[in-house]
Amino acid sequence: MTILDDLLQMIVSGLAPYGAIPSSTFFIFGVASALSLASNLANRFFVDVQKMKEISVEVKTWQDEFNKARKSGDKQLMAKVTKKQPAIMRLQSKMMWDRMKVTLVFFIPFLLVWNVLSSFYGKLPDGGFTAYSPFRATWLLEGPRLFSDLALPIKVTYFTWYLICSFATSLPVSRLLGTYPEQE
Repeated sequence: MTILDDLLQMIVSGLAPYGAIPSSTFFIFGVASALSLASNLANRFFVDVQKMKEISVEVKTWQDEFNKARKSGDKQLMAKVTKKQPAIMRLQSKMMWDRMKVTLVFFIPFLLVWNVLSSFYGKLPDGGFTAYSPFRATWLLEGPRLFSDLALPIKVTYFTWYLICSFATSLPVSRLLGTYPEQE
């Protein structure tokens, strides 16, 4: 074994208390929340959010003008709006690249966290279930199942629970920190 394998095994063995529901439910929620908070804090400090908002407003204004010109069929207005299109495309590219820089920095840590979670939850005897679903959406939660096996509660895998928690926390955190540029 290499040093990295030993380190991974040490971390995974430290997760033993979080291997069963309900502690696993809260643990995955905490991991998703922490990663969302870290990513949004990085966006807050490394991206000029005010400039992003200004660009977003400018692009939205141009899109509205473009749609108005297209619907009205006014060739003169359409030519005027089309003339601005290259500048708008550059602004959109700049906005996307600024956001992508933070994503690229956080990609490796996210992969490391997923490696640890997969090493732990993927090898549990119960298949890595971390939460119970209060509703039936078996195609979403665990893949295809037999109709005879639809009794509640339906268990949710760590991957699906992480996605649910991530979506549930990322928008509120981004709004709270003001890193959601599309808000007005």
